Amino acid sequence: MTLKRIITSLTIILILTCRFTQAQAMPDVSAQAYIVMDADSGRIIKSQNADLKLPIASTTKIMTTILAIENADDLNVKIEVPPECTGIEGSSIYLRPKQNVSVIDLLYGAMLRSGNDAAETLAKFAGRNDPEGFISMMNKKANELGALNTNFENPSGLHDDNHYSTAYDLALISAYAMKNDTFCEIAKAEKYKAASMNNIFYNKNKVVYQYEHGTGIKIGFTKAAGRCLVASAEKDGTEIITVLLNDGNWFNDSYQIFDWTFENYKSYSIVEKGQFVAYTPEGRPIFVDESYRCILTDEEKEQIRFEAILKPEHIANSSNTVTCGTYNIFLGNDVIHTGTLVSK
Repeated sequence: MTLKRIITSLTIILILTCRFTQAQAMPDVSAQAYIVMDADSGRIIKSQNADLKLPIASTTKIMTTILAIENADDLNVKIEVPPECTGIEGSSIYLRPKQNVSVIDLLYGAMLRSGNDAAETLAKFAGRNDPEGFISMMNKKANELGALNTNFENPSGLHDDNHYSTAYDLALISAYAMKNDTFCEIAKAEKYKAASMNNIFYNKNKVVYQYEHGTGIKIGFTKAAGRCLVASAEKDGTEIITVLLNDGNWFNDSYQIFDWTFENYKSYSIVEKGQFVAYTPEGRPIFVDESYRCILTDEEKEQIRFEAILKPEHIANSSNTVTCGTYNIFLGNDVIHTGTLVSK
């Protein structure tokens, strides 16, 4: 039987403490471009020049590190440092030609100390999995993530006129990387003992030890890029990522942004995986396929609306799960999320 298009509106019941306060204006920041993003939903809270292509210095190493993690079978394996990866200008962990170091130590060296030699060595190691090399892998991954205004020319972030990204793209890349447990552990470390190098790395990113709720992730600086910071913080289940490009007051600006966001926004579960929605005309129950969380102000949470659109069923996979349509989450008149409805 062909299903007619059925639209049902459900009230999303949120167990909340209601305060009905208007969000205060965000403090001014001095960044040339910035963005404030909900790490869970990807919702953009505030931004300025977020799509402006700019040099991004060593925040490049966010992509380098997550790709190296994803392409390593054993992070504790030791690899030989290629001679061409040593003596790189800029920040360094002072690798020696043909030195044997573990991949995990290189990852910490790239993220905490921003070692350009570590990034180049990781690129050689991980690039073996792509016939076109590591830079191709970086640009492919950026494309996959929707970071369409990004182009990488090297794994370290040393200046190149064709090496750039945007605040929005860096937020996308960072949100993706921070979903990886290994990356997250590295990004939030205050210090790390690199056993294979008999060294201790202290994190240059002050967010992890200066800001109470800081969880990462990476700083960068070149004369062309200025001071660049990707920072994350989590409080009471609300996780925020902010990107500040060319900002002379980078750390203090990030702390002001986090304080303002946590004061005015909270993360709420809008729908849960397996949540009942309706019945098909044949009487089978229909459920939400995946959970969705989003940060909202007290005022916004009253404007959330759910709309289900049922369509003819088709088998989605071998487990006999069938898709029955889609649903939209509205904030006022704007769709902020679209998901799938399924039945068994």
